[in-house]
Amino acid sequence: MSRDSKKHICILVDCLTGGGAEKAAALLSESLYDAHYEVSIIVMKDLIDYSFKGTLYNIRMVKHSFLNFSNLKKLFCLRQIYKKINADVYLDFRVRYHTINEVLLHLFVFKIRKTVFTIHSYKVHNYLPKKRFFFHLYNKAKAIVVVSEGILEKTKTLFDFDNLIWIPNFYNKSIVNQGNNGGDFHLDSYIIAVGRLKNEVKQFDKLILAYANTIPAKMGIPLVILGEGKDYHILKRLIEDHHLESTIKLLGFKNNPYPYIKKSQFLILSSKVEGFPMVLVEALALETVVVSFNCKSGPAEIITHEKNGLLVGNQDFNALEMAIDRMYTDSELYLKCKKNTKSSVYKFSDEVVFNSWLMLINT
Repeated sequence: MSRDSKKHICILVDCLTGGGAEKAAALLSESLYDAHYEVSIIVMKDLIDYSFKGTLYNIRMVKHSFLNFSNLKKLFCLRQIYKKINADVYLDFRVRYHTINEVLLHLFVFKIRKTVFTIHSYKVHNYLPKKRFFFHLYNKAKAIVVVSEGILEKTKTLFDFDNLIWIPNFYNKSIVNQGNNGGDFHLDSYIIAVGRLKNEVKQFDKLILAYANTIPAKMGIPLVILGEGKDYHILKRLIEDHHLESTIKLLGFKNNPYPYIKKSQFLILSSKVEGFPMVLVEALALETVVVSFNCKSGPAEIITHEKNGLLVGNQDFNALEMAIDRMYTDSELYLKCKKNTKSSVYKFSDEVVFNSWLMLINT
């Protein structure tokens, strides 16, 4: 079937780098394009790292603040692009915490009944402005998609939406091939953590200090951290102040992180809060065992304790240290978890989850 005979889908996203919502938007653009939909992507910031498919429109909005957004030329530019695209369905992956910005967009740009809003964090109000006005507005949208069951229950406690549905983020099965391809880091043995260097969310500062106390650290097994962000220099200084240069490696952002994840012994997630952490799903798809806080939300929907990884009491860093030690020293547990990795996340693959998006788009 040709693109001309299928719907035109437009994805709105802050940028295409760094975060889970941004990666989910990029992956969905590829799947929609490969399914012969016409795809447009509007990005608000000039930050593009993830691969995507479709026609890209770059608004170059640098910050989510009223002073920047009050530039009427940018608002007019967005409105013109929106009208030019004239999509059948708009999928909004942006954070939407600034009330005035969102009011302006809905008054002058967006068509609410063509819009699918998405919520990607347990901090629901990052994606759902607090004013009651937005409950009535969003309730008229085509749908509100939440990416985890935890977010679904949290959102239900806030607003009684009629159009709320759960569709988890998905991984593209091509990452298996990507995991076998490349990687410029040549360590025989290491443990890995991946995410934006934002300590108030990912808590890499606390993870570094906790990891230094573990058996693998004392055995000379380094913790490799992939990602970039505002706290890079804080983390670098922390490592230097504690003389951990041989124990902790900051490798920055990688366009293809999968070889690093696949070759690691296991992956650690130490977040304070999540939505649906795709790094856990991708690690398991690459047959890499995981150790994670049972934070809100997502990990408990991905990890079955002692089956494909270890779930640790939320924010208990002492327990996290013990779980790291256990996964490193208990070979029977490790091999059991590793055996179950790939099969445990097939339900989150593109060939399963993408059908839910197709049903939503075509109804």
